[in-house]
Amino acid sequence: LGTNICRTLVGMGKKVASVNRSGPPKRREPWMDKIDYISGDVFNPESWRGVLKGSTSVIASIGGFGSYDEMKRMNGDSNIVVAEEAAAAGVPRFVFVSATFPPFPASIPLRGYIEGKEAVEATAKRLFPESHVILKPSVIYGEQQGAHPLIAAIRCPRRAELAPPHHPPRPLPKGEGGGGADGAGPQGRV
Repeated sequence: LGTNICRTLVGMGKKVASVNRSGPPKRREPWMDKIDYISGDVFNPESWRGVLKGSTSVIASIGGFGSYDEMKRMNGDSNIVVAEEAAAAGVPRFVFVSATFPPFPASIPLRGYIEGKEAVEATAKRLFPESHVILKPSVIYGEQQGAHPLIAAIRCPRRAELAPPHHPPRPLPKGEGGGGADGAGPQGRV
């Protein structure tokens, strides 16, 4: 998701910074040369706080799956840290990629995921009352290097094959139910 957000923003001529644990990706594409990659730990804001200075927007899309506590921390706490740091730095706009949640009982195993996302939404509304954007796509799918085959199958059920992780299923082409919500609208430096 983050790669698609960055690609979209670079294509719009925006100045983009991407903060993640590993810094620049190993697999590079030419448009990536226009991004400032910062290696940082979201729970150690000193490692990335400086990138917020002069930013017009922050897009937070950190997330993942695991146990209840892991999902609440990854989907909630991490994005709340980003929102709080952005507000403290005076960044005027905060964009959060949340999710549309499945109805009961499918939501029970995702309770930590849902509660985490909802906590970030409340924080965004509180800290950025007039300038928050909350995107709530349904399932986001597409190729992802190293994705577990089951996650890849969930992302693209009509074409998915439970293949080894080095052969992820391909997303559906547009016109066959593909072209999901894996981008973002115009925003400033992240």
